[in-house]
Amino acid sequence: MNSVSLIRLFDLIKTGIYSGSVAIITDEAPTAHMMHQLSEKRLQHFKSVTVWNLSNEFAEHALHGNTEMLLVYGLEQCLPDSAAIHSARTRLDIRRNSGKFSIMFLDQATYKKHFCDSNQPFYLFCDSLEEARVTDLTT
Repeated sequence: MNSVSLIRLFDLIKTGIYSGSVAIITDEAPTAHMMHQLSEKRLQHFKSVTVWNLSNEFAEHALHGNTEMLLVYGLEQCLPDSAAIHSARTRLDIRRNSGKFSIMFLDQATYKKHFCDSNQPFYLFCDSLEEARVTDLTT
């Protein structure tokens, strides 16, 4: 796959090419600082952006509010078949089916654990992209 800019990625998500959700596979586990920087960039393209850390909070307001873009991270700390992950998958499905968008950030090992096992809730949930393929993700 060729490289893609953030703006192009947003357009692909909004038009449904990425079904309203995409997973970005990072070299290292995403941090709160990284998510804050990314939310600033997203605000330039989406009306509202919320960051959801699955490992330590349940963002009820982010899932049911009018937040257009939800940035999700923290799967590294969650067991793939836990009740919290099943609940997160259900809530992200509801958001996607309501025309809202999400980008999930996770490292390679977590991606394999959560997205590549047919017994897990996030199996085939959305398309994925490697961090290196997004040209201006860290600029």
